[in-house]
Amino acid sequence: MNIAVFSDIHGNHAALQACIDYCVSKGITNYVLLGDYITDCPYPEKTLDLIRVLDKYFNCYIVRGNREDYLLNYRKSSDKNWKKGSASGALLYTYENLTDDDFDFMEKLPIYQVVDDPNMPKFEMCHGSPENSGEPLFPEKRNTKRTLVNLKTNMLLHGHSHIQSSYIYRGKKAINPGSIGIPWYYGGKTQFAILKGDAKNGFIEEMIQLDYDREVMYKDFEESGIMQIAPAWAAITMHTLRTGIDLNTTVLLRAMRLCEEEKGNVNWPDIPEKYWAIALKENKIDLYGRDTV
Repeated sequence: MNIAVFSDIHGNHAALQACIDYCVSKGITNYVLLGDYITDCPYPEKTLDLIRVLDKYFNCYIVRGNREDYLLNYRKSSDKNWKKGSASGALLYTYENLTDDDFDFMEKLPIYQVVDDPNMPKFEMCHGSPENSGEPLFPEKRNTKRTLVNLKTNMLLHGHSHIQSSYIYRGKKAINPGSIGIPWYYGGKTQFAILKGDAKNGFIEEMIQLDYDREVMYKDFEESGIMQIAPAWAAITMHTLRTGIDLNTTVLLRAMRLCEEEKGNVNWPDIPEKYWAIALKENKIDLYGRDTV
């Protein structure tokens, strides 16, 4: 039995489609989806439609991620402070392009699940950690070891960090398949994992890096309006798609520091675009996510 493990799609429907096509060509009918399906890339409805189709025609296990939690919590909040601009514009764009059906779909997803199928080894799945969709689990870290010790089974599938990894502690394994939509390293190739095995012998993981038609996404960025709503954030995202190098935290912190130095304080999401523009220039990125050197 083979199981495809997808995580951190972030609205990149072109990469998701390429991964689905690859898996279907291999005859895979079982899928684990680990959250962060939307935000950052344009046309989130295309990604959610693909996930619903996958869930309809194949055997799928699906949990939600911290990005779904962001959107669900924002919908319930009376403090609607997301606005046009690079700090929160991509979140606002996603929020405004979702339907009630999209929110209902996300609301029904758990943040953690134990999969107990007689045809496969038991395992657990979450986005961040079993208790917190936003908690990263890195190999060798104390919270990761604690999480593994407390597992009900011998394997945890998780995402969130965008880094493919397999880590064993005290006989229990944590597998991160990497990110489909905002992949790090490998030149920006989309990433996921395939588990191979059965209930008797357990699973062996294969980490996949796959090229896909990124031009589709660059065109979507230009046509969707997201580059106008969140110009610098869109540029950083496209740069990661092009290179596999993640500079979102670097650019964000630099923009915040510039704002604080000039204004004396910084209140997210009120970070003027001029500071974002300076931070992009310092990191040699243009508004289309291309390197300027």
